[in-house]
Amino acid sequence: MLYFIHINPSKHDFLFLYNPSGSGLSSCSHTTREYHYVNIPMTFTNAQHYCRVKHTDLATFNSSSDFSRLNRPSSDTSWLWIGLWDNPESWRTMGNDSNSWRWSATGETSKTGYHNWQPGQPNYYEAQQTCVLVKSDGGWDDSSCGTKMFFF
Repeated sequence: MLYFIHINPSKHDFLFLYNPSGSGLSSCSHTTREYHYVNIPMTFTNAQHYCRVKHTDLATFNSSSDFSRLNRPSSDTSWLWIGLWDNPESWRTMGNDSNSWRWSATGETSKTGYHNWQPGQPNYYEAQQTCVLVKSDGGWDDSSCGTKMFFF
């Protein structure tokens, strides 16, 4: 007989398997993400702080399937903050170097994982666009971090 215990503390799933016939206790875990739609307009920095206090961080996407899991009202077609940003002080090169964009939660560059830039993006318009918005179709656009938007 095998016993299963599923525990979900915070954002990690743990599955414990116990076989009383002698093979002992085994476990495995994997990180799951929960996405929360917040319809309070905030700047990127304030949205990031809100998410870190109330949840974990702004949304990070590793694949298009992550985006498809968003629970967004179908009537909302606006752009929303996600956890991708660029720090101009750390630029090694200028121009469309996607390697300088980092996920807020992990610090990983977008070049090491999934990205979905709109055509012609990122464009660093007037050297002021260092935070990223996502549209209802999943496309990304860089924008001024001081703009107040809803967020995930």
